[in-house]
Parts: sequence; C-alpha cells; structure tokens
Amino acid sequence: MFFRILFFLLLLPATSLAATVSYDFDIDTKAVNFTGNTVEALSIDGQIPAPTIRAAVGDTLRVTFRNHLDVTTSVHWHGILLPAGQDGVPYLNTQPIAPGASFTFEFPILHKGTFWYHSHTDLQIQRGLYGPIVLTENNTEPEIPEQVVVFSDWTDEDPETVLENLKKSDDFYAWKKGKVQSWDKVIANGMTSLRNRLNSSYTRMGPMDLTDVGYDAFLVNGAPESTLTIGPTGATQVKLRLVNGSTSSYYDLEYAGGPITIIAADGQDVEPIRVQRLRISTAETYDVLVPLETNTAFELRATSMDGTGFSSLFVGDGQRVAAPDVMPPNLYTMDHMGMDMSAMDHLNMESGMNMEQPTESAMPMPTQQSSAQSATNPDDHVGHAQTPQQMPASNPMNMAMTMPIIEHMTDYSHLVAAQTTTLPPEQSWNDIYLNLTGNMERYVWSFDGRTVREDPQIMIQSGQNIRFHLTNETMMHHPLHLHGHFFRVVNGQGERSPLKHTVNVPPMGHVIIEFDASEGQDWLFHCHNQYHMKSGMNRAVSYGQTSTFDQEMSQLILPSRRWFRIDEFHFLTSFMDYEFTVSDDRQGFDFELDTDLDRTYELHLFYNYHFSRFFSAFAGLESREHHHGKSHDKTIAGFNLRLPFLIESEWRVDDHGDFRLELESDVQLTRRIGVDWRWNSDDERRYGISYRLNNRFSITVHSDTEYGDGIGIQFFY
Repeated sequence: MFFRILFFLLLLPATSLAATVSYDFDIDTKAVNFTGNTVEALSIDGQIPAPTIRAAVGDTLRVTFRNHLDVTTSVHWHGILLPAGQDGVPYLNTQPIAPGASFTFEFPILHKGTFWYHSHTDLQIQRGLYGPIVLTENNTEPEIPEQVVVFSDWTDEDPETVLENLKKSDDFYAWKKGKVQSWDKVIANGMTSLRNRLNSSYTRMGPMDLTDVGYDAFLVNGAPESTLTIGPTGATQVKLRLVNGSTSSYYDLEYAGGPITIIAADGQDVEPIRVQRLRISTAETYDVLVPLETNTAFELRATSMDGTGFSSLFVGDGQRVAAPDVMPPNLYTMDHMGMDMSAMDHLNMESGMNMEQPTESAMPMPTQQSSAQSATNPDDHVGHAQTPQQMPASNPMNMAMTMPIIEHMTDYSHLVAAQTTTLPPEQSWNDIYLNLTGNMERYVWSFDGRTVREDPQIMIQSGQNIRFHLTNETMMHHPLHLHGHFFRVVNGQGERSPLKHTVNVPPMGHVIIEFDASEGQDWLFHCHNQYHMKSGMNRAVSYGQTSTFDQEMSQLILPSRRWFRIDEFHFLTSFMDYEFTVSDDRQGFDFELDTDLDRTYELHLFYNYHFSRFFSAFAGLESREHHHGKSHDKTIAGFNLRLPFLIESEWRVDDHGDFRLELESDVQLTRRIGVDWRWNSDDERRYGISYRLNNRFSITVHSDTEYGDGIGIQFFY
C-alpha cells in the first residue's frame, strides 16, 4: 500500500498539468494562385499548409475533422507514436472519412518533437492536405524563440493527370524541366559523360533524372516567398522547426546568415552539428538553430534537388541578405552506376559490424509509460520504449561553435543520437532483406520486383529486434517511412545511432535500419514519394500475433487507380499508325493499326505480361492485307527482351511455325531532334526523324518499306 501511495504522489504533479488539447477542422476545397493561374486546391480550415497543431507530453490530443469534399479523405499522424486505430491509414487501421462525415482522433502525447499530419488518400497531399505538429516537453515558453517552417511542392495539374503522364512517357517532365538528356549534351560534357552514358546504356539503364515531376512552384509556409518576423526579443538565434511536407521533392537548404546547427532529426534530439548546406528528404523533419542579426533578414533558401526551382524564407526584419545560388547538378558527369557505396556503407564496414548478430553493447531504452498501463490497454503501445530520453536544455549552438562545418550533408553519417538507442539485448534478431525496384519506362515501383498488389505484407513477430537491409536497385531516391515506430539508422555511430521515422535510400545505395518490434497489429511501410507509393512501393508490416490483415483489407488498401491507358498517333502523308495500350503493374493489352487508308494494313492485338523491366511475354492475333493482294490472319506468341544499348527486341513465332526477330530503338540527338528505327528478319524496315514541338507533339518524317516515305505529325495523350 505504501508504494502505491508513493507512486500516486509522484505522478500527481504531471497528471495535474496534463490537459485534453482539442482542435476542430474543416476539410474543403480552396481556390489558390501560386503561379499566375487560379486552380482548385484542398485545404484544412482554409489554410495551406494546414494550421499548426500543438500539444505537450502528457496531454491528450483530440482533433475532429469534418469532410466537406465529395470524396473520402483521411489524416495520418506522421512520425507520432500512437494506438494503431488512430494512425489514419484508410482501412488498414482507421476508416476513411466519408463525404459529409467527421472523425475525431484522440490519443496521448508520449514524446516531443517536430512532426506533421497529412492525407493518406489518393494524391490529396499534393493538393494541399498537410500541416505541421509541434509536441513539447511541457507548456512553458521556450528559452529560444522558435518558428515552424513547412516546405512543399506545387503543380497546377491535377495530381491524377501527373501520374497518368508519368505512366505515358518516362521523359514527360524531363522535357518540361529542360532536363532531356540528349546525345549532343552527352558529347558536350566530355569523356566522363560519354563513358557514363555508354556504361548505363550497356547495362540497359536509361538516362538518370533525380526527380520525377516538373513542378510549377516550390512553397515555404504556403508561398514561393515568405517572411518570419521574430519580434523585438533581443535574441541572437532562432530555432526553426523544418518540415518537408512535399509530395515528392527533396531540397538543399542554405542560410544566408551562416551555418545551420542541427539539434534534432525526425523529432529526435541529436548531438549538435553545423552544416553549410542540408539536404532534407521528402517527409523528414529537422530542428535547427540559425543566427539572427539586428536590422537584417537572412534568406533560408530551399532549392529543389534537381535545381529546377527554389522557395525563399527571409528570417528577421530589415535589409535582406540572399543565400548563395545552388548550381544544378550535372547529371551527365555523375557516376550513376557507382552510387552503390553510400557513406553509411563505408562506415558500417569500418566499424567492423557483424550484421548477422548485433555487436553494440545493448541497453534497453527507457519507456514512457508503465507496464501496468500497457497491460490495461493493449492499444497503448509498449513500443514507446523506443523513444529515448531527450537531451537536456542547454545552448546547443554554443556547444557546436567549435565543431567543424559540414559543407553539404546529404546522408546520415554525421548524426549522433543524444542518448543511447540500442535495442533490447535479450531479444532475437530477424533480418529482412528488401530490394527497392522499379521500371521508370512503365512507371511501376516495387519491393523485390513485386508491387503491393502482388505482395502486400511483411510479417514480423512481437518481441524481436527487426533489421531491414534496404538496397536501392533504381536510379531514383526513395524516402522510406515506417508508421508507428522509430528505427535506428545504422550509420557507424555505435550505440548512439540516430532514431528516425523516414530514411532516404539513394540511387544504387544501401541503408540498414533496425527497430524493436514492440507494437502490434498492422503498420504501413512505404516510399513517401507519393507517386512511387501509388505505383506499388508499399507494404503492410504485420505483427503475426495480433494482425487483423486479411484478403479484404489487402484489396481495400490498394491504390484506387489500377489501369492506365496510352494512345499514340502517327499521321503521315503515306500512312497512319495508331497504338493503344491499357496496362496495370504487370499486364498490358496492346492494339496497333498501321494503314495507308487504301488496301494495305496491319492489325495487332496482343496480351503482354511483364516479368521484369527487361523481359515480357506476349500472345495474340495479327491480321494483314498488303497492296499486292495477299492477306492472312495469324496467332502469334513470343517475348520482348531489352538488349544492351537500349535496343528493344521482339522474338516471336506464329501458328504456321514461322519465326521472326524484330529490333527497334530511338535515340535523342538533341533536346528536340530524335531518330528512330525498326527492322525485322522479314526484311521490313522503318526509319524516322522527329522534331519535338512539346512534350506531346512532334513533326516527323518516316520511310517505310511497305508504305513509302511520308511527313506528318506524331502525338500521344
């Protein structure tokens, strides 16, 4: 009895300060103009980004969302530890919010940090449904003035149209961004560029681009340019809570007033480090300190990773001081195929870590709730033990002033957790190997070559230490996010490897993360590039003992859009060529008609199954009639194989036993001029040259052994 009374008295001050923090929000449409064009966006309480939600550790957060849209919506609490039923992923653990309905989220706040909330329905995040969250240790005024900074990307196009365009053409937005990698630029950039292109072509990889989408604007706090007024505080520094609320963009951040001091990553305190330029991946957050100066407004510039644009935030009052320009990356001279050894790979090897078993001296992390509470309510997660004790208040900027300045921080090798983060030593280890795979030409993204439609689940068991080995086999960056957990990024810092909830895996790179499987039920693990996620790079991490995942749920969590179509026309003076394709992640139905509108035509109707980005098999029908009077119908079967130097080959046999090999390719000579050719073993040939007017239309001249020479127009939609 004595100990119960003592325990109650110790808890009394904390519980007396705790409160229920309530918010009421409306989700609705909103007209915006970021680019000179007025378009319809989505907003929360009429704001983009949404209002900042604030609460303190020990509070109960209660937030009601009313849906005024004519479609369902949802809200996910990115990076926050909470009961599974409150996570906000439609159908997986929370029901979507129906049109005209409302939903109230309610959960205890168990840790501090900078986080954010956003829709997890379709591509609504791209239209404006995102906002910041600030969780503090208590409700007292911070010693250092602080401000919230939210970065985002914007397109005037409907996001579903963006996804359609990505499916239709792998360089659709490269054209819009002026990033088409033509051979004249390859040669102009010298031998390194030529060697890179030949190497990648030989390995059947197309030209690299750092980003998928050509955005119309980049925003900071809802505008291309914003100002933070700090006020007459006499402060010499300000804490900025940075949130990358973008749909798919990475930024390089640089501050005109000097180096940035990082003090937290993804809401978790780290030992202070100073960086001149910081890369922030999609969905990450950082807490940083920057200096202030009287009568001066320093620019914090967020330049998109591909160098196509930036947003500007001026911090302070007075004369404006611009941040340095960031030169766009030279994709021609980057060693694309040599990016498989990231800085963290080197550190892992240098530390001599045996990845089969942990070698760090393990120490369990302090739990933020009692085991009694966990036993009483199974939805309140024991896994909150993964949140470390926070760094005591001090002057982190003074602590960092003597440290060297990192010129450009693009990975996590410099992050050191403020406290030990090692996992429980008594638990067994489960190593899970995941390859990040994709097909840029068809715009399909996956794990181990399988999309979420084909393999929706990763099974784990409670009470294990889980280690994910993440190997990126693609030319794109992938920001991977695990719901409901913090994980250690194994970066060579031993027992103080940093905790995060989102990790970037660079092109051809390798990253290891590990976490205590101390939760339950089902949690999403996915690429936070929303276009990658909606194209297949998505899984449910399910606890075998308590998972509610079933066949019905596996269908409900799939992207709402499965089938996409492509229509391409050639209208020439000598013939017309129309190609129509409808496809999903794996299958395709192809229709092609060539005709001179007289007596000659070829008609193809095929079913295609894509085993990989390099190999597919097909079967179907072919009907022909030629000007010399011969006509025939055939049943065809065969396969397509991409050869070195990006030559597409078709190997087929018909129902008469006749074999045919066909080869074709296209080459982009300049930004506007391209050539294409087709040859088969029946000695049919077609050659053409095109002048590109925009990313849909080209003027084309072709010569064909069946139809002769012609000039016309080519377009797709």
